Amino acid sequence: MVQDQTAVNKALRTIFTALLIDILAFTIILPLFPRILNYYHTTDGTDESSFYYAGLVLVRRFRDAIGGSGSRLDIVLFGGFIGSLFSLLQFVASPFIGALSDRYGRRNILLLSMIGNALSMLLWIFSKSFFLFVLSRVVGGLTEGNVQMSIAMISDITTPETRSRGLALVGIAFSLGFTVGPPIGAYFASIDLLEKLPFLAQYGINSFSSPAIFALFLIIIETAYMAAALPETLHFKKSGATTSSPKVNEKSAATLAAITTADTAASKKQIASAESRLNLLALFHFLFLFFFSGMEFTLTFLTYDRFGFTNAQQGKYLAFLGVLSALVQGGYVRRFAHKKVTEKAIVVQGMASCAIGLFIIGVFARGNETGQIWLWIGAAFLAFTSGTVVTTLTSLASLAISGKKIVNEHDETAAKNLSANQGKMLGKFRSMGQLGRSMGPLAACSTYWVLGSPVSYGTGSAAIAVLTVAMIIAVPDSGVAITKKTKKE
Repeated sequence: MVQDQTAVNKALRTIFTALLIDILAFTIILPLFPRILNYYHTTDGTDESSFYYAGLVLVRRFRDAIGGSGSRLDIVLFGGFIGSLFSLLQFVASPFIGALSDRYGRRNILLLSMIGNALSMLLWIFSKSFFLFVLSRVVGGLTEGNVQMSIAMISDITTPETRSRGLALVGIAFSLGFTVGPPIGAYFASIDLLEKLPFLAQYGINSFSSPAIFALFLIIIETAYMAAALPETLHFKKSGATTSSPKVNEKSAATLAAITTADTAASKKQIASAESRLNLLALFHFLFLFFFSGMEFTLTFLTYDRFGFTNAQQGKYLAFLGVLSALVQGGYVRRFAHKKVTEKAIVVQGMASCAIGLFIIGVFARGNETGQIWLWIGAAFLAFTSGTVVTTLTSLASLAISGKKIVNEHDETAAKNLSANQGKMLGKFRSMGQLGRSMGPLAACSTYWVLGSPVSYGTGSAAIAVLTVAMIIAVPDSGVAITKKTKKE
């Protein structure tokens, strides 16, 4: 099929811009969790009838079960539970959002999900009570669909050769968003509307409504932009193709029918093979994010405990990770994936880099000047991991679903069957990653506080190393088999 490359590039720019705005809105809240929880602890912490107090009781039971102690750990675990709640809800919702997009269109479902995002921000703006704040996270977790739809739309409009290059844009948006969004959130959190306009308290406005208002503003801008510029990509390749109706006689028609029957049978095997490969990749996605997101969650605790990093130093450290990760995505993955280096090889490189980075930070990054040098070296390895593994794993999953081509150019049935449920299948793949993200921080946090950072990071390094070896052995060298069309004589 011949595609209009100009239309593809325009669609990619629109998807990337909208996703970047969305991630900026999403990350605004990340550095505020401890302060928000402290705020509700002050307002509701002694009220035994409050929703916050009930949650705090459960957190303390969990803390006691893992052998922890101290009020600081209460806040850390509480923040971990709230953060995990969003990912857990994404695990539940992602397959359904994907299936709906297969039926009603990517653009329509994405715009519909933006209504949920806006409602989530509205609830946060007026969340005078902790219950409303948690409800805002629940609504956001169940309706957030931009990342998932971006992956599906890029898969719709790219070829197997350009798939990793296109999906790297998702990783770049994440890296830039996670670099810029948190400082924006910290800035707007310094603007307390109640200090300037105390009467707003009667409407539910709280001390953290300012960043919520700005996040809602970004969501509105994003929605308007997508409504105006985002094309429907579900049948993009089909609509962009040049069609022809070759003349055939009875004999050639009979031959074509026989070939079509054989291809249909072959397509069933292809579908079964694709699903099996996708399930294997989803398992690796879950395991990797379980360990990586957990270690990532505790990184700011380690820099504080070992080096006494201030908020500004934490920001510089995380910005270094984000910027370097974006450079890896743009300079390495987009340029070399599928062209000079296979997607599997890049995943293996990223996992190995993670194991090395965690080992360096856990063993050598001690609280002295030399230790700080090792801390930054370890961060460079983790930035390479952040810029490679998830993007190329997602590319492998997308190729497993839609990468195969049918030899008979007149039979589109098998190709259609492979990708007709692409949104749903990619949703299931992403949901497994979200499950890992929901469980990893709590597990890593528990290990960190009970056994200490050296054991925690040593365990994480060993686990990722084992996962790297398993990836080499279990996943086929080629995530996609591309068969050239036979030329007509």
